[in-house]
Amino acid sequence: MSQPDTRTRIAPWTWKKTVVGVLLVALVLWMSLANLERVPPLWWDEGWTLSVARNWVELGHYGQLLNGQPRSAGLSAAFPVVAPIALSFRLLGVGVWQGRLVGVLFTFVALSVIFYLAHTLYNRTVALGTLVLLLGMPVVKELHPILVGRQALGEMPMLFYLLTGYTFLLFALRGKAWWLVPAAIAWGIGLRTKGQTLPFFALSLVLPLAVALFKRWWQAAGLLVSGLLGAWLVAEWVGWVSRLVQGQAFPDGTLPGLFELTALVPVGHVRASALLLALTFGLPTALGLCWAGWREFGWLRQTNCDIGLEITRMALWGLAGSWYAWYLALGMFFPRYLFPSLFIGSLFAAKLFYDWTDGFKVRATVRHASAVMLRWHLSRTTVGALLAVVLVVLITTSTVLMLVISLPTLADTSVFELARYIDAHTAPDALIETYNSELFFLVHRRYHYPPDQTNVVGLRRLYFNPDEPLDYDPLMADPDYLIVGTPSREWRVYDTVLKTGAFRRLLTLSRYDVYERVR
Repeated sequence: MSQPDTRTRIAPWTWKKTVVGVLLVALVLWMSLANLERVPPLWWDEGWTLSVARNWVELGHYGQLLNGQPRSAGLSAAFPVVAPIALSFRLLGVGVWQGRLVGVLFTFVALSVIFYLAHTLYNRTVALGTLVLLLGMPVVKELHPILVGRQALGEMPMLFYLLTGYTFLLFALRGKAWWLVPAAIAWGIGLRTKGQTLPFFALSLVLPLAVALFKRWWQAAGLLVSGLLGAWLVAEWVGWVSRLVQGQAFPDGTLPGLFELTALVPVGHVRASALLLALTFGLPTALGLCWAGWREFGWLRQTNCDIGLEITRMALWGLAGSWYAWYLALGMFFPRYLFPSLFIGSLFAAKLFYDWTDGFKVRATVRHASAVMLRWHLSRTTVGALLAVVLVVLITTSTVLMLVISLPTLADTSVFELARYIDAHTAPDALIETYNSELFFLVHRRYHYPPDQTNVVGLRRLYFNPDEPLDYDPLMADPDYLIVGTPSREWRVYDTVLKTGAFRRLLTLSRYDVYERVR
């Protein structure tokens, strides 16, 4: 008589999820590191940040250069973004991939943290669904987490710090109050990473705080208040360090008029564009947030629940929901402004799909969806399955279309060709006038550019008033060359001087026009 097999067996579903997990990790690594230097093309926002990091490492000056002279950091990203990039330059050398590698690391860890949160707040299947949803977002460089993370920008570091803080908050709420200290540190750094984060972060803690006070969860309420205060103190300290590193107390606020152009824009055509973009690319997130608001907070009526779990879930819901609502109601329609809400909200979107597909069961979902279309059998299960199928088809289609549209742009390497041309065909003492900050990081020549307020005037010209006056004369610096690209072409920064005949065109390289001074 044979003995029963007592060896431990791993269930088939565990193998499947393990394989999916390994494939997702491999996919993320490949998408994050392949051709990092050139895809997506180096651009305006990155140029300011990389230039400050380069100057800090090579010259000991935390700021920009103007005609070879030190000046403030200007339009660069905040200190928590520049500092790790400068460290990467110090360790690995100065270059584009070295600067972008920092964003890749932040992205990988941020994806890991949101996976952990989704696994803890729901289950492993929802966590995997969150990653699949994030990686399956439409391939627009402002919205896809991998493409955002491949750039020297502040979004992925901010998300890493915020999500890490909420993870530590969960630990603190579950009985280890000392975890609130690293939570406050992470939050404080995150608040300084992107300035517009503060109101949404505050609301994300005030909302569960109100519930905790109503339910008389005094310990939880105390932790939330302490977290708010601690995050504010850390943010102030980081700001002080930033000013100290710069060597003088540069203003820490935004440019005059920028707030009205980006954060508070009650203009009809802007609101229509924001609504269209939010529903085109963010519909699963919007539905997931609504679904969570309706289904997930029944614990408010219960006496026994996991307080830490529910408060953390509500905090994340408040952060993603308030950010999404602001984008719809008041924010400028730039896709980057929607991205943080989509990233965090993907957790709730994945839970929505999990519920509507009976745990991501493909056959059952297709069968239920067919019941609506073939037999008009309407129920919560069948309608939910049909909506899930429709959303998946829409997301897949838009991803493929945007990939096809984006490929030519992602393959543009003209900025490197232009930098090589400048270094090879201009005199060492030549002065170049341009508003394309990506060239500041790549060229080895003196350069001059318009004042920072030009950013505000240019946005007004492009979106609101084409006749907005610009008081800037590039000839005052007596440049030898003029390079016009995006955004200076869109903002018409140099149109006036080009009409005077002071420059003649030398060549055109994709996005850039190069002019030589007529003397």
